[in-house]
Amino acid sequence: MREAENTLRESLMEILPEVVESGEQLFFNSQFNPHNLPLYHLSKRGEALLETSLACIEMRETLELPVEGSVGDLFIASCKEAASSNEHRRGPRKLAAALLERLPNAV
Repeated sequence: MREAENTLRESLMEILPEVVESGEQLFFNSQFNPHNLPLYHLSKRGEALLETSLACIEMRETLELPVEGSVGDLFIASCKEAASSNEHRRGPRKLAAALLERLPNAV
């Protein structure tokens, strides 16, 4: 489990600075798709990160470890915010920057 979470953390640490610059819709994916975009319009990297995050969360739940504040949980929380109808939700650049700040302290 630690290996999977470390791989997810490293992937995010590599990708998120690019998202801060580009504004890529990394947080929209097949599960969090507020505009019902066709799957081919969604970020392939975002989809891979979703799958890895969900797998990490499932492993934590199976091992009865806390999920809240884990790397996978933080990514999913960002996806939820991106897909929310809240008019004050952060866009991809701000979500990526905030996630970058929180990753070092993720459980």
